[in-house]
Amino acid sequence: MEYCTDIHIDKDKCMSAQVVKIKDFSYRGHNFETLWIILDDHNSPPLLPLLFTTYLERFGIVYKSVEISDETNRKRISLLEPSEIEGATIRSYINCLSNFLTYLDDYKINHQTLGIHASSACNESFVRDYLNNVLPDSLDSYQSLTVHQAALRAYFNWLDYLEIRPRLKLEIYRKTRQKMEDKCSKQHYIQYIARYRRTKLLNTCKTMAEKLIMRMGFEVGLRTSELTGLQIEGKYDLQKLFEQLDNDDYKSIEHFRYWLHGRFTKHKKSRWIYFSRALLIDMRRYFDTERRWIINQSKSDDSCFFLRTDPGFIGTGIGKTHGSNVFRNRADSAGLDSYYSFHDLRHTFATELYHSEITNPDNRETRSESAALLVVSQRLGHAIGKDGLAPAVTTKYIRLRIQMLEAERADNG
Repeated sequence: MEYCTDIHIDKDKCMSAQVVKIKDFSYRGHNFETLWIILDDHNSPPLLPLLFTTYLERFGIVYKSVEISDETNRKRISLLEPSEIEGATIRSYINCLSNFLTYLDDYKINHQTLGIHASSACNESFVRDYLNNVLPDSLDSYQSLTVHQAALRAYFNWLDYLEIRPRLKLEIYRKTRQKMEDKCSKQHYIQYIARYRRTKLLNTCKTMAEKLIMRMGFEVGLRTSELTGLQIEGKYDLQKLFEQLDNDDYKSIEHFRYWLHGRFTKHKKSRWIYFSRALLIDMRRYFDTERRWIINQSKSDDSCFFLRTDPGFIGTGIGKTHGSNVFRNRADSAGLDSYYSFHDLRHTFATELYHSEITNPDNRETRSESAALLVVSQRLGHAIGKDGLAPAVTTKYIRLRIQMLEAERADNG
């Protein structure tokens, strides 16, 4: 079995288990357009998790425990019933299982247990302790904890279905629920990052690329996955925009538009995005210096604008979660609250764009709310309704002006 063909690894630096994606994989007549597997720190797949993830990808089924009444013997019987799940849920379950397997390896260091390759030997109390005493320290919400619970139930129910071991009753204790609900402040925060916080965020970035990635969120409104759509070759490449910076025909232009192809967007819908002159100048500086150094070191011909620098993958294009990973690391250094995410930069962009469209610097209204929302929805890539109006989802991105100003005042004293 080959693991080196078109592999993309999503790996946190402290993780011993890693989730690997293999594209267009065939094995004994079975074809997988995408196959996610888990490898240990020696790039070997634990057997049972490998069989489980392959089963998920092939059949899209998990087994849920249900109870039925046995009228003859007057008792209740517990059975396993198949239940279909979507691809996004499969990926989520695999990541949750990878986290658990990493914990097994960490636990092995101090307790001489068998680790990642002996997940089937875990007893009920051990996994319950992981759910109720280990995970809550690293998760932000009760909803996240229930996803991990569902993933582990799916895995151990599958082991029961194969008669490898009896299923486990994996409960989340009431005190754990209360702890997570108290911890979760996400529902109370405003998805707007004030300018002062953004400045602190940029000041903690270690490279030009990291600063540009953050600015792509709050100046352009890109999703983290859409960063991969910035390309230096093709019909609409960035090099053409760089050339316009020195062209007298474009000297009065302050915003340069770029065609973001649908294969890089969430709903496969292409759209125009816009770079300010100042942002484009800094993008060209990265292209001519930092990126050029990466190319010279790696001899890469990757067309992705942002390139990775980590050993083993230097010169390859960034992955879809790269922006989120950079944000989390730099936000921690900048002292931003843990509930902020890269996607909040996109909300920030939408809020500021909306208020700039609807008012002038004197706060006088210059156009209707519907017209301003239409501009925001087009820039965010939201589908316009048949009535020609912005969809309801666009309004969810907009914070009230008073909220935006209060956030700015709070950070500036």
